[in-house]
Amino acid sequence: MSLTKTQKCLGVIVAVAVLGFSVAKADIRSTIQNAASGTTVTCSGSYSVSAQISVPSGVTVKGPATFNFTSSGSDGFRVASNRGNVKLQSLTIKGAAHGVRIDGNNCSVSSCSANGNHNSGFDVSGSSGNGKNNSFSGCSAYNNADSSGGNADGFAVKDGTGANSFSSCTAYSNSDDGFDFYGANGKQTVSGSQAYSNGSYGGKTGNGDGFKMGGSYNIAHSFSSCTAHNNTAGSTKRGFDTNHNTSKITLTTCHSYSNGSADKLGNCVLSNCTMQN
Repeated sequence: MSLTKTQKCLGVIVAVAVLGFSVAKADIRSTIQNAASGTTVTCSGSYSVSAQISVPSGVTVKGPATFNFTSSGSDGFRVASNRGNVKLQSLTIKGAAHGVRIDGNNCSVSSCSANGNHNSGFDVSGSSGNGKNNSFSGCSAYNNADSSGGNADGFAVKDGTGANSFSSCTAYSNSDDGFDFYGANGKQTVSGSQAYSNGSYGGKTGNGDGFKMGGSYNIAHSFSSCTAHNNTAGSTKRGFDTNHNTSKITLTTCHSYSNGSADKLGNCVLSNCTMQN
């Protein structure tokens, strides 16, 4: 008799092997939300989902699979502030409010795409010490736009969040900014990432920065091997913008060109960079 914590979602049929017998389920949302910590839910194909998927602590959701959310007012994948250690791998998320919203800690998102959503593609929000130690690698966020144009970023880290990291991520054609760290209360570390053609999508326009490096908190974020180019729409349209963050943000081997306005670098510490004046 075999024991497994792996739930395999093929199309819309889920076979769950528990103590040697199988239980058939057709609702991928319920399958993920009821998964126990340590479970890997392996998905393939395309799913139509009518409401937010709240992922429990310690659960891995693994594709490749596409999730089409049909409610523009509900987030797609959500990790609440009292949850953590979630892994999202090789998923495409469309049609939600925030494609992925993480209020919890110690989560990893890898090789995921958030596009065609009605707010930011990937959002980390936190307060009271939450929204920290989350990592994003090899993810892309594009064609996301909200009703006003001024909120939908590719990657948004806001509302008092702690430290998080981004590597080899790409943000383009979002109605607001590519990466927006306004209100981040912990150091954000970004490497090997790029932001281009932000500030307008679907007839909606916002600020249009490639990398918005702060806001209400003065935190020394770190950027290495990052590139911002062709951010030419919106009200600010800079490649890199300190946005009132007066801390010594470090930029190493970063490049900015063909944006609509000169970079705003404040007290940034630059090393081997070519920036737009």
